[in-house]
Amino acid sequence: MSELELASLAARLDRVESIEAIKALKARYLNACDSQEPEAVRACFAEGEVVIDMGYFGHCENRDEFVDNIFVPRGCHDSVLDMHHCSNPEITIVDAENASGIWSLNYRNINTAEHTLTLLSALYHDEYKKVGGEWKISRSRTEYRTALSCNYEADSLVVNKADRSLL
Repeated sequence: MSELELASLAARLDRVESIEAIKALKARYLNACDSQEPEAVRACFAEGEVVIDMGYFGHCENRDEFVDNIFVPRGCHDSVLDMHHCSNPEITIVDAENASGIWSLNYRNINTAEHTLTLLSALYHDEYKKVGGEWKISRSRTEYRTALSCNYEADSLVVNKADRSLL
């Protein structure tokens, strides 16, 4: 195998390894959200300026603002039962240290204190940076596609909202 062929093979392998590392990063983030682990969520994002735009749920300029002002107050309670599932990743490696991705989100939230059920679908539009050899989320925008909000009791389920957002 020539040096040119070896270099091409190494570049292709690096691209595949980067895509797999980004998939693992997104899985860690989603699992940390569902497990209510703020520090694990924080670790998925780059330090410094990181735009996290969750539409009507909030807009943050860094990972600490997101974790401390949105994730912990809304998601870290015994009564909050979340499920985040992402699929259909479209990951583009821009260069050795930058990438982008689009993910389909299927989200379920059961709040046992408020007796609510929320189902959402959305697209995550993410950007990633390689920091110290590790991929981190550097920007994330949520594009909501569908939303269903219900109240439940022992024998009933009442639909409050069925639309493209919860607004």
